[in-house]
Amino acid sequence: MISGLYSAATAMDVTNRRHEMVSENLANLQTPGYRRRVLSQSSFDTMMQPLQVATDGVDSSKLLGATTGDTQYDFSQGHIQETKLKLDVALNGEGFFTVQSPDGPLYTRSGAFHLDPAGTLVNVDGQPILGIGGPIQVPAGVTTEQIEITNDGSVYANDQQIGQLALVQFADNNTLTAVGASLFTAPPGAVTTGSSAEVLQGRLEMSNTSSVHELINMISLSRHRDAAQKALNTIAESIQKRIAMR
Repeated sequence: MISGLYSAATAMDVTNRRHEMVSENLANLQTPGYRRRVLSQSSFDTMMQPLQVATDGVDSSKLLGATTGDTQYDFSQGHIQETKLKLDVALNGEGFFTVQSPDGPLYTRSGAFHLDPAGTLVNVDGQPILGIGGPIQVPAGVTTEQIEITNDGSVYANDQQIGQLALVQFADNNTLTAVGASLFTAPPGAVTTGSSAEVLQGRLEMSNTSSVHELINMISLSRHRDAAQKALNTIAESIQKRIAMR
């Protein structure tokens, strides 16, 4: 009966954590380049299997109930929205833009760029966007309307090429870890190749989160939590009655 309490309590905890992740996905519906978060979960019957082979010294309480794994990311492409802004770019296909940070390169699908006061192409956080050979610097006197970005990522100012976006593709996107809403970091030794994604100027790739899907998830999670809460209350009442009988 105590194990039942533990199982119901862990189920509520898992539901709460998944609810937080759904809320985060909904909060970033309009964030360019945001990748939907997914929280993996082990089912009750899966968690019970180790009990059959548990050996002495194993804390069997840890083998009961539900549990969550690491946060995973859905890297499917989001909706591409036309903005007609010269420094908005979207990737159609696999790959990432490369961003310079104090801690090393970061990667993003968000192409919401602008120029800082020094004329450097930067993201919304003011971090330089890397081209092949370094940050992309726009010559003084060139306006954003005079900048053209071609499908291969080449950047032109007044018909003169000033750089080319450094596009990167990973052999396994699941090795990436999120840094904020739309940036990712790669582990040392991650296998990369050049990306052949099509660069679309005047467009942004939006979040790949579906509001309908997340709202359905939220309703389902609420029902799961209610069921776990009911089970927890029922078991607690049964324990109280047994104690009273004694």
